[in-house]
Amino acid sequence: MRKQLSSNFFRMWRSHTFWLFLGGMLCLSSVFIMMQYTAMDYTVPLSRVIFLPLSLYGMAAAAFVSVFVGTDFSGGFIRNKILAAHSRNHVVFAHLITSCTGCVLVYLAVTAFSTGIGTFFFENDVTAEKFILFFILGIGMSIAYGSIFCMITLLCGNKTQASIWCMMVSMLMLFLSLHTNQFLVQTKIKNGALNPHYVNGFKRSFYSILHDINPCGQAAQLSAWNYYEPIRGFLCSIIWILTVTYLGCVLFRRKDIH
Repeated sequence: MRKQLSSNFFRMWRSHTFWLFLGGMLCLSSVFIMMQYTAMDYTVPLSRVIFLPLSLYGMAAAAFVSVFVGTDFSGGFIRNKILAAHSRNHVVFAHLITSCTGCVLVYLAVTAFSTGIGTFFFENDVTAEKFILFFILGIGMSIAYGSIFCMITLLCGNKTQASIWCMMVSMLMLFLSLHTNQFLVQTKIKNGALNPHYVNGFKRSFYSILHDINPCGQAAQLSAWNYYEPIRGFLCSIIWILTVTYLGCVLFRRKDIH
């Protein structure tokens, strides 16, 4: 598997897709910083800027992973990798590690950029403890994204189909997070009266769990600097990673590679 990893990383450093992923997210971060800085109606603290680009991170990661991993299928290289590997699991692990590493590297770069630039323009209300906690949660979210989109691409076996499916899944995650978030952000009291849109009890717990399971829901909580259940969110990321890795290995072994 060492040779597989070496080959994948070498290709990633030379991949236009990876650098577009990184450049696009940095541009998005710059746009969000500019928009928040020029907002006239309210003052934005640094905490609301650091993770704001993560709101569209899932779609960018979907594009990167589907194109990068899917290139092996479109170019026919996957057959050579399977023949050279001791087992198909090595191929799966190599792609998973490379995809997740690429996603984490972009996450680290964008977070460092947003934090560094934002420090000059916004009031610093960030505590070290909370930043470290959220930063670690973001790493788990990034790896979960990379795992999910890598598995989809490996099982599709076609770059075009994988890109479509990954983008559809990322958009579904985004819409689901918007739906769950609109209920969770409601306050019990609004304008001095009971808020009819406030949900409590089992329904609130259900929406909260859906929000944590969804990597895009985790990104929404990070960008809002308000994580409801950090430990549960991190466990959800671990469950995603382990489940996707297991399913990827099992199903890819059964896949007919033409």
